[in-house]
Amino acid sequence: MIRQRVPAGLERRSEDYPLITGRGAYVDDIRLAPERPAIVQMAVVRSPHAHARIGTIDLEAARTVTGVVAAYTGAELVRDLPALVPLIHSDAKDVKLPERRPLAVDKVRYAGDPVAVVLAETAYAARDGRDQVHVDYEPLPAVIDPVRALEPDAPLLYEEMGRNLIQQTVTQGGDLSAAFAQSTHTLQLRLENQRLAPSSMEPRGCLFDYDASSGELNAWISSQSVFQARNTLARFLKMEPERIHVHNADVGGAFGAKTIFLGEEIIAALLAVRHARPVKWVEDRSENLLAHVHGRGQVNEIEAAYTDTGRLLGLKVRIIGDTGAFIYGIGAMMPIFTSTMLSGAYQIQAIECTVLSVLTNKVPISAYRGAGRPEAAYIVERTIEEIARALQLDPVEVRRRNLIPATAFPYRTPTGLTYDSGNYQLALDKALALADYAGWREKQRQRRARPTSKYLGIGVSTFIETTGGTMSQNGLHEAATVRILPDGRLRVQCGVAHNGQGHFTIFAQLVAQLFDIPGSQVEVQMNDTSLPGYSTGTNASRITQTAGSAIHLAANAVREKALKLASQQLEVATQDLIVTSGKIMVQGSPSHFVELGALARAVEQQPELIEHEAPNPANGIPIEGLAAWRSFTPQSAAIASGTHIAIVEVDSETGDIQILRYIAVDDGGHIVNHELAEAQMHGALTQGIGQALFEGVFYDEAGRNLTTTFMEYALPAPDQVPDFTLELVETPSPLNPLGAKGIGEAGTIGAPPTIVNATLDALAPLGITDLDMPLLPEKIWFAIHARQSSQH
Repeated sequence: MIRQRVPAGLERRSEDYPLITGRGAYVDDIRLAPERPAIVQMAVVRSPHAHARIGTIDLEAARTVTGVVAAYTGAELVRDLPALVPLIHSDAKDVKLPERRPLAVDKVRYAGDPVAVVLAETAYAARDGRDQVHVDYEPLPAVIDPVRALEPDAPLLYEEMGRNLIQQTVTQGGDLSAAFAQSTHTLQLRLENQRLAPSSMEPRGCLFDYDASSGELNAWISSQSVFQARNTLARFLKMEPERIHVHNADVGGAFGAKTIFLGEEIIAALLAVRHARPVKWVEDRSENLLAHVHGRGQVNEIEAAYTDTGRLLGLKVRIIGDTGAFIYGIGAMMPIFTSTMLSGAYQIQAIECTVLSVLTNKVPISAYRGAGRPEAAYIVERTIEEIARALQLDPVEVRRRNLIPATAFPYRTPTGLTYDSGNYQLALDKALALADYAGWREKQRQRRARPTSKYLGIGVSTFIETTGGTMSQNGLHEAATVRILPDGRLRVQCGVAHNGQGHFTIFAQLVAQLFDIPGSQVEVQMNDTSLPGYSTGTNASRITQTAGSAIHLAANAVREKALKLASQQLEVATQDLIVTSGKIMVQGSPSHFVELGALARAVEQQPELIEHEAPNPANGIPIEGLAAWRSFTPQSAAIASGTHIAIVEVDSETGDIQILRYIAVDDGGHIVNHELAEAQMHGALTQGIGQALFEGVFYDEAGRNLTTTFMEYALPAPDQVPDFTLELVETPSPLNPLGAKGIGEAGTIGAPPTIVNATLDALAPLGITDLDMPLLPEKIWFAIHARQSSQH
């Protein structure tokens, strides 16, 4: 088996030109064939209240609006819309599962909760009809704070449950009592990970076209998994999955928020079948910020036991997860993911973590880039920093004393994770050298020796990232077919749903490398359930190591078939053949060769020339021609890691934080394509900086979302993102044939604690030791001036 690395000359992305020139095709750009019925547009009526009983819903005025085709309430569709099925942890005790339907029927539980839909010939008419819907609400008290939601007298979202606690789990390992007994110090921290809006460039959207004569449904959805989408639609519409064909157009970002449906897509599909007309729904930005899922949303209560030398012995954590108004997909699993990763990059003797998943009158929580990992890193890295501060030690030295050594892998943590490989000390050393850490500490000492209004801070974080995952359906994880075409090109077919990562480039290059041809001679097909591939979805920093491995295995298999056939035609042993420039040639005899295309044509004319494979188990389609189908399922997650360092300057007169330098050294295992890896680092770092400094979804006491435009929900502007100093280290994973690990979420994991640590380091002379994200200028200004006032 050949382990592949793309040569430097082949690393440029091949799919960018149409996207950066406005020629991308997103859901709202899809046009159907002229013979299909005209598309009708759907608009959603949403509750302005966070908590209220629904009285009457009057649709008559909406139905008389010019262009309106139909309007429906949840009560009118309830028989056709089964309850949404949440996912909960298998070890959760005394689980409470509230029933949730795509349209609210008796009660709304968050501002933005959908209560009715309107179909019209145009989007404008649909919105006009929506504005004419009158709903009589009986407002109820809302609960916004997840800690308050646990109190006995808190308003209940579901009276039949008798409480707002959905699930409680305990993750533990090691002897925590012994760890605390052996320690000489303890500390307590309370940290918050604020709610974030995923804010993909393209909001949610879908188009469904049902053919009543064939009973088949074609779907275009802005989604992270065409197969997950198909299976969900099949369950709700009570259709055979084979009759549903999901095609992804270009997807303008997802970041975990488009893994499964919130409900609107299901309603649109149902109405497309009911009316036998194509139905399209595309949300606008305010609707997206108001009613689509959020990420993070945790309150963490931490107790740590450590020694005089800074060794962290024991960690006891209580996580209160703000689930929102109902469980959306894996939303309630996010804090449990956090609990399993609390060892971070360190040798900790014992850990105990209690997770409480709590209902509040807010939009549901789901996965957002990092999905539980950033929260874990924030807990661990802020704890390490506080230990260093309490002992007056350099935070880098405290990290060194706790890091898992390179000789300890595979390493099993108290929470049950097994780390496959890593070299955390190497990444730390490289980051310190790139940052000139000692030099900046000296500059900091010099600046602190004289009066100044600008405070210099240095922040460090060393973290891990679980990547790849092990979730599987039908015994499959990722599957792909690689085929040699009669014209000599190769074709890759897989089930991956791309949304900007560069999958076309890396998949083509994985195959091109094996056949010694340019990547332009490899055609990549994906984003369609009709293709002979399979995918559980583009998420969890997993595609290169899972789908890439499936493609790698398939390409190797078809290469071996081609070599075997060529050996018969050229009458030499396979070991005497080489694959070069699209030909199979006899070593040492350049004129003695056969082209790949000629082999494919020969198999087309005489299929018996090769041994054909069994039908594709994902769909039963025979694997014909000079082709191979392979699947790959990882046995466990590959653990990536990194060290980040930030140098910041805090202006006490304005509260502004300027990032002077940002250094990221990440270990993504064997790096197949450096350009794509660094692009992932850039994007994730920008989002991580956004969480640390700018972003946050905020509600008032009544449960109204105060951040429904980009005027209130602040994303980092280009001049607020520094130039990054990036370096990649490689400790290959033994868990996949490419040796790859994920790297797509490292920036969202490392940046928040790094920047918070740097800011608090800058403010240490003022005695400011704790600030919650986002570190907005006004928050910094008030903290500084409150501290200065208390000292006078």
